[in-house]
Amino acid sequence: MPPVDDPGALIGAGGLAYVDDRFEEARAQWEQAFRLLREAGQLPAAARVATLLGELHWGGLGNASIGRGWLERARRLLDEAGPCVEWGYWELARLACDRPDMVELEQSAERALAIAATHGDVGLHMRALADGGYALVCQGRLGDGFARLEEALAVLSGGEVADPFALSTTACALLSACDRAGDLDRATEWLRVVQQLILGPAEGRPRMLGAHCQIALGGVLCSVGRRAEAEAAILVALDPGSAATAAQRVLATSRLAELRVEAGRVEEAAQLLAPIEDQPAAARPLALVHLDRGEPRLAVAALRQAVAVVVGDVLRQAELLSLLADAELRCDNGAAALATSEQLSRLAATSDALVVAGFAALVTGRIQADQGATADACASFESARAAFAAAERAVSAAEAQLAMAEALAPTAPEDAVVSARAVHAAAIRLGVDRLRDRSAALLRRLGVSPPRPVTAISALKELSQRESDILDGLRQGSSNAEIASRLFLSPKTVEHHVSRIFVKLGVRSRAEAAALAAAAAATLDVPGRRP
Repeated sequence: MPPVDDPGALIGAGGLAYVDDRFEEARAQWEQAFRLLREAGQLPAAARVATLLGELHWGGLGNASIGRGWLERARRLLDEAGPCVEWGYWELARLACDRPDMVELEQSAERALAIAATHGDVGLHMRALADGGYALVCQGRLGDGFARLEEALAVLSGGEVADPFALSTTACALLSACDRAGDLDRATEWLRVVQQLILGPAEGRPRMLGAHCQIALGGVLCSVGRRAEAEAAILVALDPGSAATAAQRVLATSRLAELRVEAGRVEEAAQLLAPIEDQPAAARPLALVHLDRGEPRLAVAALRQAVAVVVGDVLRQAELLSLLADAELRCDNGAAALATSEQLSRLAATSDALVVAGFAALVTGRIQADQGATADACASFESARAAFAAAERAVSAAEAQLAMAEALAPTAPEDAVVSARAVHAAAIRLGVDRLRDRSAALLRRLGVSPPRPVTAISALKELSQRESDILDGLRQGSSNAEIASRLFLSPKTVEHHVSRIFVKLGVRSRAEAAALAAAAAATLDVPGRRP
């Protein structure tokens, strides 16, 4: 225990407790440090500790009201103290990914950046770059945003900052930006850097950063259509032993619910969402549940409320507005859908994110199709498909192609069949049952039998006994060397078998193979083996 009369020691001990996810202990240490500093008249230092307590309550302990109270105490102390570097830390008091207004976050980061320059505070400079970069990415300004984030990453990787709190919050903003943008290449690199520089040396601490890594990875994998791997990452974050914060669990639960809807498990998704329906992160999967149940008006209400909350977050708004226009058309409210489309087009005009342009073109096409302008609609759908494909949004690209097939069906059935079959194949490969079923239904309406999908069970039955044994090892998370030792094989032989398993199952990674095996295990007599 640190000396109870030494504020510096108490702050340090609280920081160590924080990164070890011992939040109550951190709270007690920082509260004692705050009292001592305030009594000693050290107002800037007391305000800095009050800011830490505000962040702790709001983000770590889930006490938003208490968090706001501590931040207000900090502001009053800073007003009395006058200009000082602690104002910069107050500006960035909440985690970037927990703040709903991206314009306000950008402004806070700009003020913090100026304060950091005045006082030569490298840690604050790094945090301000990361938070500002995240805000710009969310606003759809990917070029400017990632430039700042990469500068922050350079500071982080250069070893100029030792403060674990500054390092973890910066990493949070970096990974959140990759998540929001669906940038798999950067996410892969940045996760490796975070593991090497922060989590690895500290033996996995702070654990809530490790949970955030899994959630961010799951979000990026969802975006690029790697559903099985995404689910595996999200489930790690939702494990009872995970140190995920309340806000992180809401986000992870929402993403898991969306995966359930796409897999056709709508009622399971509804059960997951029931406790968090009031959270903006739950709006999109909740709207999908309502649409599946034939409740478009409820979907419209949920989406409109969410769009109003995520101020300046162009990437989130675009995704929500696209679904909102679809729901409005299902309510036969073409005027509302047109207004939504115009709003989305305005967002696309301010953004360099291809995915925003894709959503704008998709909604334009839906409205044109609703008005009977088939040729114009198909051109818009193709524009949307191309934008989504370039942004590596495979599921959204398939949705645009299916919309085109549906528009073509009355006048060009042969073209519609070609597009619908392509969507059907993509939906099976991506594991999106919702699209698979819609494309199959369209094919049947056109008088064509949809291709019979290769199920997980039938694919597993095609494996040899040796391949089944090795797949069981993958399911358990074993390395090639561990599998080789258990089966009395060489690691090279196991590597060759793993490659053949990937081909037979149509997967691209060990995680996908393991997830497929786990999903089918309950149906098989012996997990990982052929019956």
